Amino acid sequence: MFKDYWNKTHLKYNNNQYDNYLDKYLNNIKEPILDLGSGLGNDTLYLIEKGLNVISIDYSNVSIYKIKKNIKKAKTRVLDITKNLPYYTSSINTIIADLSLHYFNKKETIKILVELKRILKKNGLLIARVNSVDDINYGALKGIKKEDNYYYINGYNKRFFDDSDIEKYFKIIGEVKYNKTKMLRYDLPKEVYEIVVKKD
Repeated sequence: MFKDYWNKTHLKYNNNQYDNYLDKYLNNIKEPILDLGSGLGNDTLYLIEKGLNVISIDYSNVSIYKIKKNIKKAKTRVLDITKNLPYYTSSINTIIADLSLHYFNKKETIKILVELKRILKKNGLLIARVNSVDDINYGALKGIKKEDNYYYINGYNKRFFDDSDIEKYFKIIGEVKYNKTKMLRYDLPKEVYEIVVKKD
């Protein structure tokens, strides 16, 4: 059902639009790089244009098909990030997870972050953006409540993070720095947390 939802969603769009939030991290982004939950490859395209090699990972076959079609230098894999990832322990320097880690229940979120810690090298970085509890333009704290800050909305599940959630979940990996910010890539401003975690 989740895969069907995203396949249908990605069929509607073709263009890549990225913002420049990664600019400030470029000096610290090192290969190998995973674009986790890459969608149509917005961050993949940004990184490739900066001369970096990146592997785009998504659960949606449609998403990966479109990345292959539209971003010729992209390397891709269809993967379910709630499962064990096919990468060696301590093999990845940078993981980008832009709006891809807020769809999971507590148990799944913890499992994903434990797995990301496993594959990251020591001092490797996770750079992520996730929904904030203030993201009222995009359904914050609406719908059917399934867990604290986790709701079923318009056909799929969404988590909305607060400060304590950021601390609780992302410290699984290591040292966490974060701030609230607005994304302006969509029709309405989107309230998110921007997070950088350095594996300890």
